[in-house]
Amino acid sequence: MTAESETGIEPPSELQKRSGAAFDRIVGNSVNTGISAWITATTGSPETGAAIGGMLGPLAEELSFAVRRAVDFQQARGSQLLIEAASSSETSLDDLLDKLVNDPVRLQLLLRSLEVAARATTDYKLSLVANLLATGALATDSAAVDEQLLVVDALGALETPHFRLMLILKHPSPVWWTSPDERKAYRQAWPEARILERDDGLRNVLTALLARLQSLGLARDVSLTASPDPLWELTTFGRLSVNALGEFNRTNHPANPTKE
Repeated sequence: MTAESETGIEPPSELQKRSGAAFDRIVGNSVNTGISAWITATTGSPETGAAIGGMLGPLAEELSFAVRRAVDFQQARGSQLLIEAASSSETSLDDLLDKLVNDPVRLQLLLRSLEVAARATTDYKLSLVANLLATGALATDSAAVDEQLLVVDALGALETPHFRLMLILKHPSPVWWTSPDERKAYRQAWPEARILERDDGLRNVLTALLARLQSLGLARDVSLTASPDPLWELTTFGRLSVNALGEFNRTNHPANPTKE
């Protein structure tokens, strides 16, 4: 029997050889509310804190490593957001932050943008939010800052397929309506079948995409009573948001898959 086993101390695992192994070892061998609370505060997820705090041994150690990696990733995304926003606004990072933290509404815009950036799965989305943050920081009208805050909130809840759908809906309806009244009322309304003609890659997820846009106030169903197919159009807020997408694509990502 070795001295290690007699004292109850296990030999270092391969995981401990990774960066920050001491942290992982502490979490892996500690089941207490303090660790759970720390992880909850760090990740913003009570579920993650409870899951790791309630597990023993190597599994908790491995999970703690994953959580720390996730925190590192979120911090890196936040830094990238601010650097890109400063570049987009053609100002120094210090000047940008001064503009953002010295005004309550702009400060909220910064905080929301950092939240979205921390969870952004694509560089495209992070750069889009950085552009919106820069626009809000430089806006001279407080109403424009409010608009950027709302757009960041909405677009932060969306992914590339939603953007593709919105960029379709921003165009006039492909349907030639029979009566002048219908042409006026439904000039921006897209039947679902015609959406799929434009982008068949959305077929399996179209219902979910439209439901999310509707829940965020970005699109609405304006179906005719006799229409066998729902008709969708962007709301005023949806057009405001999609204009931000379109301008961003033209300026920064002309070859992006969400292009118009």
